[in-house]
Order: sequence, then structure tokens, then C-alpha cells
Amino acid sequence: MKIDGVDKELQEKVMQMLNDSKPEDKAQAIYDAADMIVTAKNEKLIKDLTEQNAKAAYDAEYRKSLNLPNLSQKEKEFYEKFKDVKQAITAKQIDIIPEEIIDRTLDDVKKASNIMKLINFAPANVKKWLVASKTGAAEWGELTGAITGEMSATFTSLNIEIHKMTVFLIIPKAIQDLALPFVDRYFTAILSEAVQDGLVQAYLNGDGKNAPIGIMRQIETANADGTNKAKTALTNITKFSPKGLAAVRKTLSNNGLRTVGTLYLLCNPNDEAEYVDPALYGESLTGGYRNTSFLPIEKIVDANVPAGKAIITIEKAYVMGLSSVSMKTYDQTKAMDDADVIIGKAYGNGRAIDDNTAVVFDVTKLEEYVLPVTQVTTPVTP
Repeated sequence: MKIDGVDKELQEKVMQMLNDSKPEDKAQAIYDAADMIVTAKNEKLIKDLTEQNAKAAYDAEYRKSLNLPNLSQKEKEFYEKFKDVKQAITAKQIDIIPEEIIDRTLDDVKKASNIMKLINFAPANVKKWLVASKTGAAEWGELTGAITGEMSATFTSLNIEIHKMTVFLIIPKAIQDLALPFVDRYFTAILSEAVQDGLVQAYLNGDGKNAPIGIMRQIETANADGTNKAKTALTNITKFSPKGLAAVRKTLSNNGLRTVGTLYLLCNPNDEAEYVDPALYGESLTGGYRNTSFLPIEKIVDANVPAGKAIITIEKAYVMGLSSVSMKTYDQTKAMDDADVIIGKAYGNGRAIDDNTAVVFDVTKLEEYVLPVTQVTTPVTP
């Protein structure tokens, strides 16, 4: 639970409450603190949905303008349990979130995070998914064992149920009293926010042991502790010139096996300001600044990218999926007066199609772009 997104006064109040709590009351204090933080962070969302729910109850045209989803019977049954989630879902009972809700949540996550658009998501609740290192494989001639073997070698089965991601969700009672489409809007909003950081962190630097294999890790090489080895950060990327990016483009093309279009540069906000922008943008002869790269480079800035490193990658070269997303009440502490705490558990996995889909480099080695100046000497006429 992050507290850096709330005001300083609330942060201090939360920290004071946690510090003052007795050891035997620590669990309750943690969840009281979580309730305060979530309520503060989602105050506008809760207020907006409550007001929309009230107006939509008597104004059919307004309700139509909200474009509320038409919930399936499975979704309605799922959300009905939110009316009294403590009684409907016990510690021994796990309720599977309908796949329609997961698909909508992932759509929200993809809209909220530019990194997510780089991922090829498997459909919700699929157990296994094929990862293809080369697409559009075709051969002329007779179909022989050698050809079928070569084509099948480009596919790998990804077990989507292998890793578990846990999120804590707090459902205010004010939301439980709303009509089901508004309950859906709240649930998908907080679920997408809760899983977004987890998915981004997994995509970037998942260790392969307790999480998917991130693009900053090697797929086949492991450390002694079972985690996948980190890729070595290159130190020879200093410019975004044809020569400066030649080795990167060869790697991303998998040594000529695929065509590379737009490059995506992922970096930390601090490194964007200090290293990336000075190297990527330069003064033009006509005034102002321009992108100095000779080919399309789309910059994606995210705080989850480690400081001092940056990544150049391509889109749709990483497969990720979620399966068997479930929820149950948290049974280690007593119920709170104003909200219920539930645990969401998602089994999932992800990996790049091969080790050459992303290049990690030392961003501090980038050099500031300097506009070339050519001196022209006009010959003197005798």
C-alpha cells in the first residue's frame, strides 16, 4: 500500500497511528491505515459514482449517456455478493472473478499505462498460451518432417498459471449500496490500479522465480537461487544516430529474422530529464528543438524503470496472461466499520518471445546532442 499519493497530513497521521499501536493491535492498525489511505485516494471516484447512481435512478437519458456495461448473469451474481461480501464469501470459499471483468480491467490498465500497450495479452482465464519467436512462418515445397520441425521450433508453450500476484482491495460500504453497473465501475477501477504496478514491474524486471520473466532478464539463464539472470547493461550506446543504434537494431531484429519499426525507449523520470532528453532533442537551424533520431523512437517514462538504466524495445514481443483471478475476505483481522477488506489473487505469467526483444543500456553514457556546424569558405575572386 503506497502512501506517497496522499497529502502529507494524512501520511503523518497514518504513520503516527501505526507507531502508537500495540503489538497485539498491529494487524488492525495496518488495515485501519489502509482504509484511510484508500478512502482518501478514491474520494472523488466514490463521490462521482454515488452521484451518478442517484441521478441515473430517475433519469433514463442520463443513464444512457454514461455508457454503462451490460453485465452478464455471471457478473451480476458476482457483484450481488458485494452487497454483503463478509457473509457471502468466507475464508474457506473462493470466488472466481468472471473473465469479462478481467478483460475490462486489463483494457483499463492498457489505457492507463503506455508500457502495457507493448504487451500481447492472452485472453482471460486461458491456462496455456503459445509464444512465437517468429510469426508468419511459411515454406514452399513438400511438407516434410524437417520443415514441420523447423516451424514448430518457433513456438513455446507459456504456462499462465505458474505465478501468483496478490492485491488487497478495500470495498467501502457506500459502494456496496449502489446499482450493480456502478459497483462494476468502482471494482474495475480499483482492481486495475492495484494490478497495474504489479504488471509493469513484472514486465520490466520480474525475476522468473516468483514472478514472470521481465525484459531486463535473460530467459534461459538462471542464478543459483533460481531467479533469471539480469541482462548486462550496455555502455556503448551514446547517441541516437544510425551508427549509434546499429547494434541495437541488429539485436532487436533477432539478427535479421524480423523487421523492426518504431523503437520504444523506456526510462526513469529523473534520467529522462538529465540524460535522455538532452541526447534525443537538439536545437534546429530554424529555431526550437527537434527529435534528432533518424527513425521513430517513442519515449515511455515510468518510475518503475531502475534509475541509471534504460531499455530500448519493440511492441507486442512480450506475452502476458492472467488466469483464475479470485477473491476472498481477509480473515486475519476483524471487520472494520466502514469498509471490507478482500484479497485478490491472480495466477499469471509472462515472458518475451526471445532474449533479443529488449536491450538494456547505461543511460548515463548518453551524450548531449550538439548541432553540427559546417564552415563554408567562399573562394575569393581575383
